[in-house]
Amino acid sequence: MSLFDFFTGGAGQTAAKNNAAAINTGLQQGGNALLTSYGQGQNYLLGSDQGLGAFQYATAGYDRARGDVANQYGQTQDYLGQATSAYQPLVSAGQNSLGTYYDAIGANGADGSARAASAFQAAPGYNYAMDQALGAVQRSAAARGGLAGRNATADILKTATGLADQGFQQYIDNLKGGVGTYATGVQGVANGLTTQGGASQSYGNALSALGTGLGNAQATILGQGAGLQQNLGNQFNALINNSTGALVSNNNALAASQTKASENALGAIVGLGKSALDFNPFKGL
Repeated sequence: MSLFDFFTGGAGQTAAKNNAAAINTGLQQGGNALLTSYGQGQNYLLGSDQGLGAFQYATAGYDRARGDVANQYGQTQDYLGQATSAYQPLVSAGQNSLGTYYDAIGANGADGSARAASAFQAAPGYNYAMDQALGAVQRSAAARGGLAGRNATADILKTATGLADQGFQQYIDNLKGGVGTYATGVQGVANGLTTQGGASQSYGNALSALGTGLGNAQATILGQGAGLQQNLGNQFNALINNSTGALVSNNNALAASQTKASENALGAIVGLGKSALDFNPFKGL
């Protein structure tokens, strides 16, 4: 520090300049540090060219879970489809029995009854059983010597009618078995389809839950990213405020230094003037 600085405030100016440079350097470094930290935080959340972030991991996890659910659903539907198909032969086998049964009990009117009679007479074993029964009646009548008589004719009609009645009732009972087979098949198919529908609903519910979970996870991550953005702004604002306060203080110190230098200079000038006035070359003569 030179004597001249005492009167000009040069030392204060130098210090103020150095302080301002230090403050600006600190502002720059602090800003860079905040941006670096913010960038790293955003990379962790949203990912970057160097790797995946939480957002991508959440999406990837959702995709894997959706794929697993879809695969399981496909397997379940395949098994249920096989189980349902297993009842189809029962449906096919018993389906004709249902219509024929309704014909046989008269539910389909005269036309249905005619069809039932024709179907009954065409049933396997009907003609054989009738031939056997009538042959036995004829042999019995011949043995009695009355094959062409009224009694023989009545026996033949009675036997034929009785055999038809008995056989037709058995025919209806057999049809009932076919109807039961059809009902079992239909119920099995219905149960299978109902289960398939339940599996489809469960699949939809699972996908809905996964989608909701993904949405919540993404919303949380994006919220954290917004929080980082807001925090960056707040920290930048605090950094700028602190730097501004430091610069103001530095300027105040510079102003005080310059004021002090001015006072020193003015004091020196006043002192010189007073000394000049007090000087008397003729004093003591």
